[in-house]
Amino acid sequence: MPLREDIRAKFDSDKAREFFFETEGLPYGFHNFLFGWIDTPKNNLPGLLPNEGMPILFSVLEHILPNTIMIFFCEALNFRLGTRNLNISELAEEAAK
Repeated sequence: MPLREDIRAKFDSDKAREFFFETEGLPYGFHNFLFGWIDTPKNNLPGLLPNEGMPILFSVLEHILPNTIMIFFCEALNFRLGTRNLNISELAEEAAK
């Protein structure tokens, strides 16, 4: 689809290509699945899920489905905290710092 003229004038195709090649092959999708839902400190979960319950829920699920929780939750939090391969408990400790 063609861009509107005002947007086209601002668009930098070299920067767009540079961004693409910097991010090509990075995981996306599952890693950000939950974060449109829980990406603010307060008042962002559905009313039935208290904020304090989420770490407990994911900690329990981590023992049942460790790979799934790593993909859906831990990798994104590790990225945001600048850490690598921390589990739920370690992430909570790091976030508290």
